[in-house]
Amino acid sequence: MIPTKPYAATDLGIFRFLDGKLLVYLVELKIEPFVGRYSLPGTLVLETEDLEAAVHRAYREATGRDSAYFEQVYTFSAIDRDPKRRTISTAYMGFPNSPDESFVPVDKYRNGDWFYVNDTPSLAYDHNEILKVCTNRIAAKLNYTNIALLLLPGEFTMAELQSVYEQGLGERLETRSFSDKVRSLKMIEATGGAREEDNAPPAPLYRAAHRDLQEIPFI
Repeated sequence: MIPTKPYAATDLGIFRFLDGKLLVYLVELKIEPFVGRYSLPGTLVLETEDLEAAVHRAYREATGRDSAYFEQVYTFSAIDRDPKRRTISTAYMGFPNSPDESFVPVDKYRNGDWFYVNDTPSLAYDHNEILKVCTNRIAAKLNYTNIALLLLPGEFTMAELQSVYEQGLGERLETRSFSDKVRSLKMIEATGGAREEDNAPPAPLYRAAHRDLQEIPFI
């Protein structure tokens, strides 16, 4: 008996940070046996594609957008991870260049929406496991990269940036020390603008000095 060759696939965790919480973008499926269930966006890899091309296509199909930063995370190869066929999936993380843009998925999905990573429904396939690996990777990278800046919109306050680190690292940070550390690393630059705050002085706005992922020894 000739063994059946497994399919190659890619699945994508798309992340942003809003109101002090990490969010993931999920799509509602229209295919059996997971009709109505949410999952991470994904696709089988076509014969004419490499993994990079496939993950870019998966992103476009899920969001209607083109531009994002992608990073390969891990390969998932459990024999029964797809009930229809043997499928080996390479998971990626995606960070939209404009996280506050609206997303509109193509017709292969019923819907798409943002969920707090700690309050997601039970996901199809092994996507809860993939999501956990991705969020652990983000938390680890906060220690030595500027990945926090990829989660925020083009303009943000120092408090919003600090909130990313506090959630990812699981600890409260002293505000003045955090601000001094960020400034010393030249991670951000002031925009000259400010955001009105309730019962507080206007909060200065900042932007990333570099939107590409860089190694920065934060800890």
